[in-house]
Amino acid sequence: MDVSIIIVSYNAEDVLKRCLDAVFQHTQNLEFEVIVVDNASTDGAIGVLKDYEEKYKDLHVIYSRENLGFAKGNNLGAKQAKGKYLLLLNNDAILTENAPKLMINWLEARHNFGAASCQILDDEQKISPILSAGFFPNLPAIFAWAFFLDDLPLIKNLFKPYHIHAGVNLDKLDFDWVTGAFMVVRKTVWDKVGGMDENLFMYGEDLDLCYRIKLLGLKIGYNPATKVIHIGQASQNKMPRGYILGEFTGLKYFYAKNYSQIYQMLLGFILDVAAFNRIIFWLVRLKPEIAKIYLKTLFV
Repeated sequence: MDVSIIIVSYNAEDVLKRCLDAVFQHTQNLEFEVIVVDNASTDGAIGVLKDYEEKYKDLHVIYSRENLGFAKGNNLGAKQAKGKYLLLLNNDAILTENAPKLMINWLEARHNFGAASCQILDDEQKISPILSAGFFPNLPAIFAWAFFLDDLPLIKNLFKPYHIHAGVNLDKLDFDWVTGAFMVVRKTVWDKVGGMDENLFMYGEDLDLCYRIKLLGLKIGYNPATKVIHIGQASQNKMPRGYILGEFTGLKYFYAKNYSQIYQMLLGFILDVAAFNRIIFWLVRLKPEIAKIYLKTLFV
């Protein structure tokens, strides 16, 4: 089998329908299976999945009795996967063309790459660099992000930013990580690194996975020749709370796992500064609900 498409889903009934319809419509000229791991949804997604199981013989659903999170859910799906490649696909990611085939062809021609993604479009179908890829979060990059320096025209060219911002030509950059919203990974590589780190419930798993893949001496790829739409925050009702808290928690865990204590302390200080700056920023913009979320990051 060419590819196993793994979708971890939780309380996203409407976008899950769109996701599955697009997968079965656009995935062509491949031997594939779709594995959905439902994290104990309560919004009607179970009924949707049972209907789709009857409709598509290549769809297999794992019904979890608890919310396992993104990393553990993908690991569970990967254990049952039969494909040479794994395609990790968010339930709010929509194929508009045969991206799985194009991505696999791209990787088949590049054996020194362990994983790759493609253009990620937002729900207005504009390229979203910040959702697509980035570089490893070293302290200078985190410092620049904390003080919004990575938005400045001249300064942002002096270093590789943790997040890629609008206006950057993604085609010419060699990235350190790509998004787990749409990531194709060689199954042999996945098995060698042990899959995703289950200590990360949601957010940061893709960064950590790509880091361990690069430790094997393999590259992380970005293929601009195809694209998917990522609606984003579907399971969070489009509020950034989960993303913001998850990012801060994920960065602290990543440093605790890979860096010395002094680096961890410096990161903690920089993240506190970043949170304070964003509290002020969102209060000035009269968005106290977002400022409160950044206030919570001071205690994660």
